[in-house]
Amino acid sequence: MEYPQLVVHSRFYFPSGDITLQIDNTLLKFYRHFITKESTKLEEIFNSPQVDGDETYGSESRPIILTGDSIEGWSIFLSLLYSDDPLGARTPHLTHREQIELLRIASKHDMNYGLLSRIKNSAHTTSGLVTLAVAADITDAPELKKSAVEEMAKMEPLPTLEEAQLIGLEATYTVLMAVYDQMKRNETSLACNGRYFRLPNPVFCFVCAKKHH
Repeated sequence: MEYPQLVVHSRFYFPSGDITLQIDNTLLKFYRHFITKESTKLEEIFNSPQVDGDETYGSESRPIILTGDSIEGWSIFLSLLYSDDPLGARTPHLTHREQIELLRIASKHDMNYGLLSRIKNSAHTTSGLVTLAVAADITDAPELKKSAVEEMAKMEPLPTLEEAQLIGLEATYTVLMAVYDQMKRNETSLACNGRYFRLPNPVFCFVCAKKHH
Protein backbone atom coordinates (compact mmCIF):
# COMPACT_ATOMS: atom_id res chain seq x y z
CA MET A 1 0.00 0.00 0.00
CA GLU A 2 1.39 3.38 -1.03
CA TYR A 3 1.03 6.31 1.34
CA PRO A 4 0.91 9.92 0.08
CA GLN A 5 4.11 11.85 0.50
CA LEU A 6 3.85 14.29 3.38
CA VAL A 7 4.51 17.98 2.80
CA VAL A 8 4.90 20.80 5.29
CA HIS A 9 2.49 23.70 5.17
CA SER A 10 3.96 26.65 3.31
CA ARG A 11 3.00 29.10 6.05
CA PHE A 12 2.02 27.31 9.26
CA TYR A 13 4.96 25.07 9.96
CA PHE A 14 7.12 26.57 12.68
CA PRO A 15 10.22 24.43 13.38
CA SER A 16 10.26 25.54 17.03
CA GLY A 17 6.58 24.70 17.55
CA ASP A 18 5.59 22.11 20.15
CA ILE A 19 2.75 20.24 18.40
CA THR A 20 2.48 18.71 14.93
CA LEU A 21 -0.75 17.85 13.14
CA GLN A 22 -1.31 15.93 9.96
CA ILE A 23 -4.31 16.85 7.84
CA ASP A 24 -4.54 14.87 4.62
CA ASN A 25 -0.91 14.83 3.49
CA THR A 26 0.05 18.18 5.01
CA LEU A 27 1.94 18.76 8.26
CA LEU A 28 1.18 21.74 10.47
CA LYS A 29 3.46 22.66 13.35
CA PHE A 30 2.72 25.43 15.81
CA TYR A 31 2.46 26.31 19.50
CA ARG A 32 -0.32 24.46 21.26
CA HIS A 33 -0.85 27.28 23.76
CA PHE A 34 -2.52 29.50 21.15
CA ILE A 35 -4.78 26.71 19.91
CA THR A 36 -5.91 25.28 23.24
CA LYS A 37 -7.18 28.72 24.28
CA GLU A 38 -9.66 28.46 21.43
CA SER A 39 -10.87 24.88 21.92
CA THR A 40 -11.07 22.65 25.00
CA LYS A 41 -11.69 19.69 22.70
CA LEU A 42 -8.37 20.25 20.93
CA GLU A 43 -6.73 20.72 24.32
CA GLU A 44 -7.93 17.24 25.30
CA ILE A 45 -6.53 15.82 22.08
CA PHE A 46 -3.18 17.53 22.51
CA ASN A 47 -2.91 16.49 26.16
CA SER A 48 -4.06 12.90 25.71
CA PRO A 49 -1.85 10.20 27.30
CA GLN A 50 1.15 9.24 25.24
CA VAL A 51 0.34 6.24 23.07
CA ASP A 52 2.29 3.18 24.25
CA GLY A 53 4.58 5.47 26.20
CA ASP A 54 5.83 7.02 22.99
CA GLU A 55 6.99 10.55 23.79
CA THR A 56 7.12 11.39 20.12
CA TYR A 57 3.31 11.45 19.86
CA GLY A 58 2.42 14.84 18.40
CA SER A 59 5.92 15.35 17.01
CA GLU A 60 7.13 15.46 13.42
CA SER A 61 7.86 11.72 13.47
CA ARG A 62 4.43 10.91 14.88
CA PRO A 63 1.99 13.73 14.16
CA ILE A 64 -1.56 13.81 15.49
CA ILE A 65 -3.78 12.90 12.56
CA LEU A 66 -7.07 14.78 12.36
CA THR A 67 -9.35 12.83 10.04
CA GLY A 68 -12.25 14.65 8.43
CA ASP A 69 -10.66 18.09 8.81
CA SER A 70 -9.70 20.13 5.76
CA ILE A 71 -6.37 21.81 5.28
CA GLU A 72 -8.22 24.80 3.80
CA GLY A 73 -10.26 25.23 6.98
CA TRP A 74 -7.19 24.99 9.20
CA SER A 75 -5.29 27.44 7.01
CA ILE A 76 -8.10 29.98 7.40
CA PHE A 77 -8.32 29.37 11.16
CA LEU A 78 -4.58 29.76 11.69
CA SER A 79 -4.33 32.80 9.44
CA LEU A 80 -6.94 34.51 11.61
CA LEU A 81 -5.39 33.26 14.83
CA TYR A 82 -1.93 34.54 13.94
CA SER A 83 -3.17 37.92 12.70
CA ASP A 84 -2.92 41.14 14.68
CA ASP A 85 -6.70 41.54 14.86
CA PRO A 86 -8.96 39.51 17.16
CA LEU A 87 -10.38 36.43 15.48
CA GLY A 88 -13.98 37.56 15.77
CA ALA A 89 -13.20 40.92 14.17
CA ARG A 90 -11.76 39.29 11.05
CA THR A 91 -14.50 36.75 10.26
CA PRO A 92 -16.89 39.22 8.56
CA HIS A 93 -14.26 39.82 5.86
CA LEU A 94 -14.12 36.17 4.83
CA THR A 95 -15.66 34.98 1.58
CA HIS A 96 -18.71 32.73 1.76
CA ARG A 97 -16.56 29.68 1.05
CA GLU A 98 -14.03 30.65 3.72
CA GLN A 99 -16.81 31.14 6.26
CA ILE A 100 -18.09 27.63 5.57
CA GLU A 101 -14.65 26.03 5.82
CA LEU A 102 -13.96 27.85 9.09
CA LEU A 103 -17.36 26.88 10.46
CA ARG A 104 -16.64 23.19 9.75
CA ILE A 105 -13.51 23.41 11.91
CA ALA A 106 -15.15 25.54 14.59
CA SER A 107 -18.21 23.29 14.84
CA LYS A 108 -16.22 20.08 15.03
CA HIS A 109 -13.82 21.33 17.70
CA ASP A 110 -16.30 23.36 19.78
CA MET A 111 -14.95 26.80 19.02
CA ASN A 112 -17.47 29.55 19.59
CA TYR A 113 -16.90 32.69 17.56
CA GLY A 114 -20.56 33.48 16.92
CA LEU A 115 -19.80 32.64 13.30
CA LEU A 116 -23.25 31.18 12.62
CA SER A 117 -24.89 34.39 13.85
CA ARG A 118 -22.60 36.44 11.63
CA ILE A 119 -23.50 34.30 8.62
CA LYS A 120 -27.20 34.62 9.45
CA ASN A 121 -27.01 38.40 9.79
CA SER A 122 -25.27 38.76 6.42
CA ALA A 123 -27.62 36.47 4.47
CA HIS A 124 -29.13 39.19 2.28
CA THR A 125 -28.21 37.74 -1.13
CA THR A 126 -28.55 34.39 -2.86
CA SER A 127 -24.93 33.55 -2.09
CA GLY A 128 -25.41 34.61 1.53
CA LEU A 129 -28.48 32.40 1.86
CA VAL A 130 -26.60 29.49 0.29
CA THR A 131 -23.87 29.97 2.89
CA LEU A 132 -26.51 30.03 5.63
CA ALA A 133 -28.14 26.84 4.31
CA VAL A 134 -24.81 25.00 4.29
CA ALA A 135 -24.00 26.39 7.74
CA ALA A 136 -27.33 25.04 8.98
CA ASP A 137 -26.36 21.59 7.70
CA ILE A 138 -23.01 21.77 9.48
CA THR A 139 -24.59 22.79 12.78
CA ASP A 140 -27.56 20.42 12.44
CA ALA A 141 -30.20 23.15 12.31
CA PRO A 142 -32.89 21.92 9.87
CA GLU A 143 -35.38 24.71 10.62
CA LEU A 144 -32.72 27.32 9.87
CA LYS A 145 -31.97 25.64 6.55
CA LYS A 146 -35.66 25.49 5.69
CA SER A 147 -35.97 29.22 6.35
CA ALA A 148 -32.87 29.98 4.25
CA VAL A 149 -34.17 27.92 1.32
CA GLU A 150 -37.59 29.60 1.46
CA GLU A 151 -35.95 33.04 1.33
CA MET A 152 -33.66 31.85 -1.46
CA ALA A 153 -36.69 31.11 -3.64
CA LYS A 154 -37.60 34.81 -3.48
CA MET A 155 -34.15 36.04 -4.47
CA GLU A 156 -32.61 36.96 -7.78
CA PRO A 157 -30.58 35.42 -9.27
CA LEU A 158 -31.29 31.77 -8.59
CA PRO A 159 -28.47 29.62 -7.15
CA THR A 160 -25.70 28.70 -9.57
CA LEU A 161 -24.88 25.07 -10.35
CA GLU A 162 -22.04 25.14 -7.82
CA GLU A 163 -24.33 26.64 -5.17
CA ALA A 164 -27.02 24.07 -5.95
CA GLN A 165 -24.48 21.31 -5.36
CA LEU A 166 -23.67 22.86 -1.98
CA ILE A 167 -27.24 23.05 -0.71
CA GLY A 168 -28.23 19.66 -2.11
CA LEU A 169 -30.83 18.24 -4.47
CA GLU A 170 -33.81 18.55 -2.12
CA ALA A 171 -33.19 22.21 -1.32
CA THR A 172 -32.60 23.07 -4.99
CA TYR A 173 -35.83 21.30 -5.94
CA THR A 174 -37.68 23.32 -3.29
CA VAL A 175 -36.35 26.57 -4.73
CA LEU A 176 -37.23 25.68 -8.32
CA MET A 177 -40.71 24.49 -7.41
CA ALA A 178 -41.39 27.73 -5.54
CA VAL A 179 -40.36 29.71 -8.63
CA TYR A 180 -42.51 27.47 -10.85
CA ASP A 181 -45.53 27.88 -8.56
CA GLN A 182 -45.13 31.64 -8.70
CA MET A 183 -45.03 31.47 -12.49
CA LYS A 184 -48.23 29.45 -12.61
CA ARG A 185 -50.04 31.79 -10.23
CA ASN A 186 -49.33 34.89 -12.28
CA GLU A 187 -48.95 34.02 -15.95
CA THR A 188 -48.75 36.57 -18.70
CA SER A 189 -47.31 36.68 -22.21
CA LEU A 190 -44.31 38.77 -23.15
CA ALA A 191 -41.74 38.92 -25.90
CA CYS A 192 -38.16 37.94 -25.13
CA ASN A 193 -35.50 38.03 -27.82
CA GLY A 194 -38.17 37.79 -30.50
CA ARG A 195 -39.92 34.78 -28.93
CA TYR A 196 -42.91 34.62 -26.62
CA PHE A 197 -42.84 32.92 -23.25
CA ARG A 198 -45.52 32.67 -20.62
CA LEU A 199 -44.06 34.20 -17.46
CA PRO A 200 -45.27 36.04 -14.36
CA ASN A 201 -44.73 39.76 -14.16
CA PRO A 202 -42.19 40.57 -12.83
CA VAL A 203 -40.11 37.40 -12.95
CA PHE A 204 -36.59 36.20 -13.56
CA CYS A 205 -36.41 35.00 -17.16
CA PHE A 206 -34.32 31.91 -17.79
CA VAL A 207 -33.96 32.84 -21.47
CA CYS A 208 -32.32 36.25 -21.21
CA ALA A 209 -31.20 35.97 -17.57
CA LYS A 210 -32.94 39.21 -16.62
CA LYS A 211 -35.98 40.16 -14.62
CA HIS A 212 -38.96 41.27 -16.68
CA HIS A 213 -41.50 43.82 -15.49
